[in-house]
Amino acid sequence: MDDTILDVSGLSLDFRTGRGRIRALRDVSFPVRRGRILGIVGESGSGKSTVLWSILGLLARNAEVTSGRIAFQGRDLLGLDDEALRAIRGEKISVVFQDPMTSQIPVLPYARQFSDILYRRSMSRAEKRDAAVELLRRVGIPDPEDRIDAYPHQFSGGMRQRAAIAMSMLTGPNLLLADEPTTALDVTMEAQMIDLMRDLRAAFDTTIVVVSHNLGLIAEMCDDVVVMYAGEVVETGEVRDIFHNARHPYTRALLECDPARVERTGGRLPVIPGDIPDLSASLTGCIFAARCPRAMPICRTETPPDVARGTGHARCHLLEGPGADPDWPPPAGVVAVGRTDPPPAAVRPKRSGEPLLEVRGLNVRFGTMGPIRARIRGVRDPFVDAVLDVDLSVAPGETLALVGESGSGKSTLGRAILNLLPVNRGSVSFDGQSVENRPERRFKPLRRDMAMMFQDPVGSLSPRKSVRALITEPLVIHGAGGRDLNAEAERLADMVRLPRNFLSRYPHELSGGQARRVGVARALSLNPRLIIADEPTAGLDVSVQGEILNLMADLQAEHGLGYLIITHNLPVVRHIADRIAIMYLGRMVEEGPAAEVFAAPAHPYTHALVSGVPYPDPDRRRPPSSAISGEVPSLLRRPPGCDFAPRCPFARPACREAKPPTVHLSPERRHACLFPLVPPERQN
Repeated sequence: MDDTILDVSGLSLDFRTGRGRIRALRDVSFPVRRGRILGIVGESGSGKSTVLWSILGLLARNAEVTSGRIAFQGRDLLGLDDEALRAIRGEKISVVFQDPMTSQIPVLPYARQFSDILYRRSMSRAEKRDAAVELLRRVGIPDPEDRIDAYPHQFSGGMRQRAAIAMSMLTGPNLLLADEPTTALDVTMEAQMIDLMRDLRAAFDTTIVVVSHNLGLIAEMCDDVVVMYAGEVVETGEVRDIFHNARHPYTRALLECDPARVERTGGRLPVIPGDIPDLSASLTGCIFAARCPRAMPICRTETPPDVARGTGHARCHLLEGPGADPDWPPPAGVVAVGRTDPPPAAVRPKRSGEPLLEVRGLNVRFGTMGPIRARIRGVRDPFVDAVLDVDLSVAPGETLALVGESGSGKSTLGRAILNLLPVNRGSVSFDGQSVENRPERRFKPLRRDMAMMFQDPVGSLSPRKSVRALITEPLVIHGAGGRDLNAEAERLADMVRLPRNFLSRYPHELSGGQARRVGVARALSLNPRLIIADEPTAGLDVSVQGEILNLMADLQAEHGLGYLIITHNLPVVRHIADRIAIMYLGRMVEEGPAAEVFAAPAHPYTHALVSGVPYPDPDRRRPPSSAISGEVPSLLRRPPGCDFAPRCPFARPACREAKPPTVHLSPERRHACLFPLVPPERQN
């Protein structure tokens, strides 16, 4: 078709491994229409990224394309030699990688990296620099004439991602591939990236293919959707057709598991039972049959037909053939099949009067340079305050969610509570004992009762140790001698529902959800009373998120654990948190019961966070101008008045002159804003 810029047809791909061939892609077909944004969704292991690398010809050496065609502007990319592919990469097809820190060269300034991209162009160095500066300005980098000489580590995460998008658009490509472009970004930066990519699509007439497991992002920015499962395309269609009239049980299950679409709060989240099948085994019938409650005998023996419906296709026996169901699919909004609502969680213990953790007036300060260097430069105060005057408490059996953008001080606060960072001022009390700045010798006994789940589930695990050794290591360190470590490992694996045969595996052999379960088991090995969880659902699929959070809720109900959850995933917070605390630039700007804060945010920053979450419904897209502009200011240049004033749409002159005091709306609800977004009668 004339409007098709890329046509993937019958693509099948294997990976040769020591365990046999892994059939990563099987008969994958879909068109990409010119000038539109196509989203590819599916769980981890479904083959989304593999399709992208097949288009670019950047597959691993053990990959083998067994059949199919990838036609770009009429040319089959699979038949081109390396030189022909290099002429297309970067020029006509460009890519935005998931992690800008690993895709950008840390020892070269951006000016050099942009110049290298234009090595084919007969342009002077000054012309290349001017082109790069102009594109940095278009993607919203402030002072691009100066910032172009910066290095990647001198940019924030959002700015690095903007620079990555600018690099990808520098040559004016016809097709842009984006692999999880907002996974590591908080909600405000995600909203800005969505608006930016939509604007660039219009300005450059570029076609975009986005790979993501974030259904809200797909609904917000895409025109067409491809749903993949276990290496196959199970459904395609325009975005509204997919989100309002999904036909494949797997697509409906994904939508029903999204916390943003689940109306009720509290309790347990729905999940898809089972796991993606082993792609090295021989597969027959429908690949989703083992996880689909509507599966029929024919589903396990015969490949389902590819049925044209609406604006796309779906592979399902329910749509056509002897197993067709005239009542399928059910009306939009009706819970269908493919997901399960687990039984209600056990009743959590009531919050006791005495807090398990209490933080008062906490200040964490980092030095920016040594005292001699500061004296030479004439710097009076060579420090930055990463955490300022923070108060919070966590009771047994309670979940407090700590929310804020990257750079707001959340993780620093968590590490200071666990005595991993020195406290400059204030106090940290655990079970009535003052613990701040304790020597490690005196603090070590308390580590049995205070555990941490780190943000990176794989990076926080030693790659040289098996799962068995990893989850029993705390027992060895704390001298819990006399126990049978093998029996303990099996007990912990059963507790987090990790198959026992995984105990002999190593971290690189685990999926993200499995690695997260290992982290939970490791944190629970000493039966702690408080767990600080840093982004416990980061990078996980919606169904795996539900499994991990349901597991944590069960363990809390059984053991009375207190949770301090550090996250920017607000839909998850709405379901699991009893209370929510909002941080901005090291200060607490709002705190209160989660339901009240979500229903009526008092601080403009909280309002921006809550309203900025992309909702998985294309009919509820946010206006392009609704995202917060700018980024979190540098701690070296903290604003003189309210920290949020430079970005606040409601700021008044008084906001730029004095720090706002803390105001209590109720004994459990407080904020720090001179002009809050609540009625005056509710302010004390």
